[in-house]
Amino acid sequence: MHPIPPHRRRAPMDPPRSRWHRFLEFMELSTPEAWKGLALVFGLLVVGFWPLVLLAVMDVSGTPRKALIATGPASICMGFAGLVLVCGYRYGESLKWSRGQTWGLAALFLGMGLLGGLGLWFSEG
Repeated sequence: MHPIPPHRRRAPMDPPRSRWHRFLEFMELSTPEAWKGLALVFGLLVVGFWPLVLLAVMDVSGTPRKALIATGPASICMGFAGLVLVCGYRYGESLKWSRGQTWGLAALFLGMGLLGGLGLWFSEG
């Protein structure tokens, strides 16, 4: 016959978590670093889409309209370039990115934004 293992004491249970706390843990937003990342993403959205929001709110025509339409993709791509630079410098080593790759990807986004903006400037007529 096998001996019966001794009764283990249970650790005191933590109080039940609220739905909001469980949601934040599920979304991996329970640390300050995660909130900084979320703020960075919202900052990117503000930087990237302000011309298009302004165009939607204002009733403009002519050159101001062309300028707002042209700065839309340029500002979105500038926001992505900024995000690439921040992430490249902060997490480049773990992503196995060199400084040249980080700057090259940021330059690629800037070039795409400028070319897209110029294309929209000349096509808007």
